[in-house]
Amino acid sequence: MVTGMIGATLLTLAEESLNRILAQDPVTLQRLATLSGREIAVHCTAPEFQLYLLPHAQGIDLLGQSATAADVTLHGSALNLMRLPSAGNAVLFGQGVRIEGDSGLAHTLQQILADSQIDWEAWLGNLIGDTAAHPLAQLMRNTGQQLQRTGSSFMHSLEEYLHEEARLLPTRVEIEIAQDEIDALRAATDRLDARISRLERLRASAKD
Repeated sequence: MVTGMIGATLLTLAEESLNRILAQDPVTLQRLATLSGREIAVHCTAPEFQLYLLPHAQGIDLLGQSATAADVTLHGSALNLMRLPSAGNAVLFGQGVRIEGDSGLAHTLQQILADSQIDWEAWLGNLIGDTAAHPLAQLMRNTGQQLQRTGSSFMHSLEEYLHEEARLLPTRVEIEIAQDEIDALRAATDRLDARISRLERLRASAKD
């Protein structure tokens, strides 16, 4: 795990910036105070790193390491973890973030952040802009594109597997061959129908 990438400078900047914003929201600070003494670990899987959140009455401490066991650990990509304050259960209960430990604590913290008056996207954008030279910031900016490329590659591999290995889907060539056969059958049916129509007309003429 590349915990070393979470440098002390970046964490200090993030913590100071976050707590300056939280200081303007006394209601959120009061709610965070109820979580004082609890520890939330955040394990980012893409890019790989881990940090720890310690809520208290003045805000949230951000640590790169901890000697104590966290009450709950959130596992997920940077893209999904950054969506937590606004997306909530759609991420927590979906495929985006996995909760290990006290899920009630995770939901409480998420709800506190979601109910706050903070524009989390703007805060994160400003933070990343201020720390643009930091390698983690660059990785976080590229995470969305990386996940999109990974997703496209995965879907292509899945399609190949379904076609070639599991044989659950026909290949493009098989589809084209089947379509050609259908077209040929349709043409033959049309010719047969036309021939039957001509024979019926001839038969009717003979009766007259």
